[in-house]
Order: sequence, then structure tokens, then C-alpha cells
Amino acid sequence: MPEVGVPEAARMLGVSPGRVRQVIADGSIAARQVGGRWLIDVASLPSAPRRGRPMSPRIAWALAEMSAGRRAPWLSNEEAYRLRVRRNTLAHDARPELLLRSWLASRADRHQLAAPDPRQLQDDPRLVPSGISDPRSGMSAGHQVEAYVHADAFEDVRADHLLVPADRSRANVWLHAAPLLPERPVPLLLVAADLADHDGPRELGRARELIAALTAENR
Repeated sequence: MPEVGVPEAARMLGVSPGRVRQVIADGSIAARQVGGRWLIDVASLPSAPRRGRPMSPRIAWALAEMSAGRRAPWLSNEEAYRLRVRRNTLAHDARPELLLRSWLASRADRHQLAAPDPRQLQDDPRLVPSGISDPRSGMSAGHQVEAYVHADAFEDVRADHLLVPADRSRANVWLHAAPLLPERPVPLLLVAADLADHDGPRELGRARELIAALTAENR
């Protein structure tokens, strides 16, 4: 498989080298270290580069909350107006799932993990199901779990369930460590963003469908 260094991978993805090192650390892409230098498997990189700059966490969460008809009291009136404009942009984009993935990249730190028994996480009250674990995703998660966890609780959850970083072939748990814990059910826009992060054709297609349904409701 072709391999590239961190700077080249960053150029291919349209992100900073620091962001590439972060996804190496959480196991989202396959990489090996040779002589102190990371070599990244090109086949493990996302299928499309990032589109535009990520929103700040507070704006990303506001968009998610507003999409579910909830209030985002931390926004100014001007910021709320801009988000309504962006939501309209999303509704008319040819590949809205890729745009959403870029916009909401800062909503949480995504951890790709392996658990001895992922079913035990399904009953953990510290987790809020999303992505492939949300019934609205239409995905059959089987013995896989995806959920949001408050950033302050992530390390305890990881220790309690013996979670370890894993590559795509071994991962059975995806946790989004976020600055706030969404209500159940999570906003549908978060489910779509989570599916888009998986980067598979089925997940990307379903994310596109969910966004289309959501934007049609809000017109």
C-alpha cells in the first residue's frame, strides 16, 4: 500500500498536520512510525478532503441543537441568523454529508476503540447512543456501539470497560467525547455527522438521506 508522511496527508485532507497526528493517535487512520517519522497508509485516509473550515465547538453544537428545534441560548442573534443561512446552504449542497462532516468536526473528539464486550456499554448511563447505535440511522450495529460521552467522563468510561485504541478492522466502539452531553435522542444532524465520519458508502449515503429529510422538515 502507498504511504505518505504527515505533511502530505494534511495537504490531501485539507487539514493541519496537528489534526493528522490526532487521528493517528485515536486510530482513525493506519500509520506506522519509522525513525521517528509517521508513515500513513493512503488507503486508510478519508475518501474526500475536508470541505471548508470546521465550526467552533460552540457553533457546531448550536447548529445541532437548532436543527432539532431546541434552543442554543449561548448564541447571539447575529450568530443564530448566520446558522440559519448555513442550514439553507446545507439543504442545497450536492454532497451535504461531506459538508456537514467538515462543519461539525470540532463537536467532539472521536475515539475509535475495541472492547472485550461492547454490549456492556449499552447500559452505561454516561453514554448517549448515536451514529450506528441510533435506530434512526437504519444501520444494523450488531455488537458495535457508538455514543456520546461527556469529555470529563471519557477516561473513566474507557477504564471501566477496558477500551483500547483500535484500527478500523478491529474497532467495535466509537465514542465522541464532547464538551456537553446531548439529550436523548440526539439531534438527527449529529446522527448524520457520525455516520459521515465512518466514511463508508452505506454510511455516507444514509447520512445524505437523513440530512435531506431533516432539511425538508425545516423548510
